[in-house]
Amino acid sequence: MAARSALVFILTAGTLGMPTLGAGSASAAEPDPTMNDAVFNRPTGSAAQQNAIFIQLARIIDRVPPGGEIQMSWFGFSVTDVTDSATTPDLPGRLLNAHRRGVQVKIILDHEQVKGRPYQRLLPVLGSNDTAGSYIVHCADRFPSADRGCIGTRKIDYTNSSVTAYNHNKFLIASSIVLNDGSTVSNVVFQGSANLGWWDANEAYNNGLTFSDATIYQAYRKYFEDLRSYRYSSAGNNNYYWGTPTGTAYRAYFFPRRERSGQPISDPATDTVVNSLNSVTACFYDDNGTRRQTDVRVNVYSFNRPEVAKKLTALSKLGCWVDVVYTEANAGVLNALGSDIQLTKCNYNVGPGRDIRTHNKYMLIDGAYDDDIVPRVFTGSHNYAVSALRQADEAMLRVMGRGIHDDYLHEFWHVRDTCRQNGGKIR
Repeated sequence: MAARSALVFILTAGTLGMPTLGAGSASAAEPDPTMNDAVFNRPTGSAAQQNAIFIQLARIIDRVPPGGEIQMSWFGFSVTDVTDSATTPDLPGRLLNAHRRGVQVKIILDHEQVKGRPYQRLLPVLGSNDTAGSYIVHCADRFPSADRGCIGTRKIDYTNSSVTAYNHNKFLIASSIVLNDGSTVSNVVFQGSANLGWWDANEAYNNGLTFSDATIYQAYRKYFEDLRSYRYSSAGNNNYYWGTPTGTAYRAYFFPRRERSGQPISDPATDTVVNSLNSVTACFYDDNGTRRQTDVRVNVYSFNRPEVAKKLTALSKLGCWVDVVYTEANAGVLNALGSDIQLTKCNYNVGPGRDIRTHNKYMLIDGAYDDDIVPRVFTGSHNYAVSALRQADEAMLRVMGRGIHDDYLHEFWHVRDTCRQNGGKIR
């Protein structure tokens, strides 16, 4: 199902006022979650449009059968209590229901979330014993005075500030889900850009991708276990980086990644985004007798790695079409982005105290890449910020395929054009 169609499906359910799915049964109370595709929210739309990503997560959680397992890790989990509904799901409540029906619910949060209402609701029920079947823990609970991620523990002094490590993940994996027709889907992975807070729904553009893939699911299981176990190490692992094998539609990358010995933190040879852009082999190519241009599009919240900007400019000078949408960028990036790159800042006001921004972290490449011309989407929790590369616990996904690329492309156009219409056009 196309992502835009999936979003309409969510809206239809909400408008009908359907009740929530009970006890993980294979019931048609709410539609199935979108599988093998993305959902996108609309921060200025209806409740269902704003909460599209939360709705997707709720429908995954509800369908995990007794004896199944949910593992999730998030930077921000701050939703306040709501009356649960199909269009505004109570995510902590859905997780508690899953636990009560016999699902193992395992949650790892950034340590900043301990004062949040979801943590306070879940802790008395799930407990904090990370060897139990269910639990909720945070990255610094073994070292309460530390300001750290689970794996990343590095502090870096930048020009104007010092930044400590953090767990910036936004993923949920489920051993299986039971759909409304009774069929079972195993090895379910959800990777998103949104934190679980109302700001992410009604003031920010976000995306969430859900799919089934055994190799990637097992990789996330390993990563989750490493997030859990490295909490016991004061040093963590600041050169943790690894990726799953190539050769399939999906590939995952896990951070933090350290620069080479003796190199600055900007070291482009150990920048995964730069390396991905290095794989663009031509800006013009032959597609069954038709000459086409390679297109590179970036939609990212935070952009402060000039080496990425330099590579985008180099591709633009070779004739590639390069289009960038961002919310925050430093002077080094803005100076490095060439004058031929279409540039849009996404940060516009729609009322008192309500500024709409892009909170996405994705790049689209459509053209000559390695030895093929299959379009690619790179998405996940990974901003194009130095801290995301060198300090943070992060996950990034690469997905190959025309269908998923074009769903993201239509969303890119919507976000870019809406932001430009609201004063975000730079060039």
